[in-house]
Amino acid sequence: MKIQAGRPSIGLWITIPNPEIVEILSNLEFDWFVFDLEHSPITIKDLEIMLMAMKGSDITPIARVPWNDPVYIKYVLDLGVDGVIIPLIRDSEDIKKALSYIKYPPEGTRGVGPRRCVRYGLDNVVKYYYEWNKRVLLIAQIETREAINNLDDIASIEGLTGVFIGPNDLSASLGIFRDFSNPLYRETIRKILNTALEKNKLAGIMAQSIEDARDKLSMGFNFVSLTSDYRLLIEGARLFIEGVKDLAQ
Repeated sequence: MKIQAGRPSIGLWITIPNPEIVEILSNLEFDWFVFDLEHSPITIKDLEIMLMAMKGSDITPIARVPWNDPVYIKYVLDLGVDGVIIPLIRDSEDIKKALSYIKYPPEGTRGVGPRRCVRYGLDNVVKYYYEWNKRVLLIAQIETREAINNLDDIASIEGLTGVFIGPNDLSASLGIFRDFSNPLYRETIRKILNTALEKNKLAGIMAQSIEDARDKLSMGFNFVSLTSDYRLLIEGARLFIEGVKDLAQ
């Protein structure tokens, strides 16, 4: 798996609660999908059906949960995602809590009631239990000044897979909302990138365009979201419209 090996990977944010979107896109060469349960209308029930649409795909499913909450985290893990992104992480204590929520006892507090994640018992449940704590993905979203101030402590926690920059929230926290060319923003994401790589953690970010994705991969980010499903729809439609509208006046 590219993610576990720390190799550069590209993914997509899934926000439209429809399994056909996932089924179509899972035929393409993405490394991972993040199902967004924080800022989209996707529900737990939607997520289960959407994961079914990925059957046979090598794409890694990850869920961004609404909050660092043990109940939500338990729900998405039992449905079969390989890990979670936790928004608005503030400090190392938040990471320790999240690690407890995602891992089985004795290392954590996740309740042992696997269902879809073990193919309803067709997989070896004991094997799943013993292997899970070693392979679960935990990614912390870094998007506030407080998190930046505590970045070294956050990235030092054993068991954290990586960090992910939310450009909108981060730039808003810095007082330069969506001014992604601002030197302060560039310096801050460079600091996050360098700290993550120094601690052998993934360094992730949401790209704003193809050019931006290439820039971030060239900088050294190794977990890059190219865009979201709805932006693909908009850009694809816009491309066709712009290509013919001079002949359709």
